[in-house]
Amino acid sequence: MDRPPAPDLEAEDLEFVRGVARGFLKLVPSSVQLDELVSYGTLGLLEARGKFDPARGVPFRVFAHYRVRGAIYDGLREMSWLPPNAYKRLRSRERADLYMESLAESAYGNPTREAAVRLVGEVAADMSVVYLTTEAAAQARELKPEAVTLPGEDVCDLGRVLDQVDRLSEQERTLIRRLYVEDASLSEAGKSLGLSRSWLCRLHAATIRKLRQRLGIETDGTAEVPAPPRADDH
Repeated sequence: MDRPPAPDLEAEDLEFVRGVARGFLKLVPSSVQLDELVSYGTLGLLEARGKFDPARGVPFRVFAHYRVRGAIYDGLREMSWLPPNAYKRLRSRERADLYMESLAESAYGNPTREAAVRLVGEVAADMSVVYLTTEAAAQARELKPEAVTLPGEDVCDLGRVLDQVDRLSEQERTLIRRLYVEDASLSEAGKSLGLSRSWLCRLHAATIRKLRQRLGIETDGTAEVPAPPRADDH
C-alpha cells in the first residue's frame, strides 16, 4: 500500500510518533509495518501543531498524543484487508481514545488530589459505558440485544442501553448511531453533525457521561444497574 509522504520532523518529534505507533503493533497483523504507522502518525502530529493552544495549560505532547493516534486509526481504516477481529479491536480503542481526547483538550492546570481521584473514578465509569455501548451496538446490528457482565460481576442488559440511547437528543442519537452502529469514521460522523473534531470529542464525552448517569453506573467502580425496563415503563 502507498504510504503518505512523511514530512520533515525533528528527531525528537519522530521518536514521539514512533513511540505512539509502536503501541499499535500488538493490535494489527504482523504484515503492517511500523514505518506505515509512523507515516500516518506524522500527519496527526502536524494537525496537532496547528490546533494546539498553549494558553489552555495542556502540555503539547498530551494534546498531540490522541491526534497522532487518530491519524493512525484513519490510515488503518483504509486497509480493507484487516481481519475482522483486528478491526474490531481498533474500533473499540478508537472510541475510547475519542473520549480521552476530550479530557486532554479540556484539562487546565494541576487538579487537587480530591479532583484527581474523582476524575479517575469518572473516567473508569465512562469507559464502562463506552464498552457497553459498543457491545449494545454490535448486537443491535444482529437484532439480538442480550446482557454483558461489568467488572465486579454486575450484569447490564444491553436492551436497556439501547433504550437509553433512544431517549437521547437527536444530535446525541445521531452521534452514537454513526460512531457505534454504522461504524463511521470520526471525520464522517463530524460531517454528518457539522462538527469539528474537537467539538465531536466534547459531544461524545458529554453523551457518554449522560448515558453513565442514566444507567446508574457509579464512579467508584461499582455499578447499580437497574433491571431491564417493564413494558409499562415506556
